[in-house]
Amino acid sequence: MRTIALLLLVLCLSCTAGCFLLDERQVTLAPPPVPVNPVPTTDSGMATAQPADLALVLADLPAGYIIRERADIAYSDITPLAREQGWKGGYLAVFYRMNAEKIDVTAISQRIGIYNVNNIHLLDKTLEPVFEAAEYDLRATANASITVTELPFPKTGDRTSSFRSVDANDPYEIITYTVIFTKKNVIETIEMRGTTTDYELLKTIVNKAADRIR
Repeated sequence: MRTIALLLLVLCLSCTAGCFLLDERQVTLAPPPVPVNPVPTTDSGMATAQPADLALVLADLPAGYIIRERADIAYSDITPLAREQGWKGGYLAVFYRMNAEKIDVTAISQRIGIYNVNNIHLLDKTLEPVFEAAEYDLRATANASITVTELPFPKTGDRTSSFRSVDANDPYEIITYTVIFTKKNVIETIEMRGTTTDYELLKTIVNKAADRIR
């Protein structure tokens, strides 16, 4: 009896296995997943960082510089034109290096202004007057003893200008290099001033500052 039951179980399992193996019904396979390409984000043309996040840090400068000042710019400290053009925030960073024995002092300052622009097509209308005013104010410092000369500078951001100022009556022969540039809805003025200056170094520093504007 046990043998017959065992044979019947084997036959049953064989039949079941055969049914699965010989089943020729078509099996509908799920289609392979369609790869989804990420939708590229569109550049709004506006800086998303806060003013303080655009400021240079000591790591951006050669060794020997220290922080003299880092602070937000107050609304009361900006020009009427800046207010009219939609200024919404700014930051000031000042660094300097000093060698008392050689009477050598060099300072690097950065002034940042961010403007509220509702439409990317209004960027030029907003920033161009501010940029031109900054150029005008710098040229206006020239007088009988102070010479202001415009210098070539690699294009940085949307518009760039660079100047060298020298005061013939200065006993310390201090030279000032100033770069003004705009990128997106940001305008910056970066200045190197002192008894020892390096225009090529200033170019590198300006590029680092521009790279922060995203």
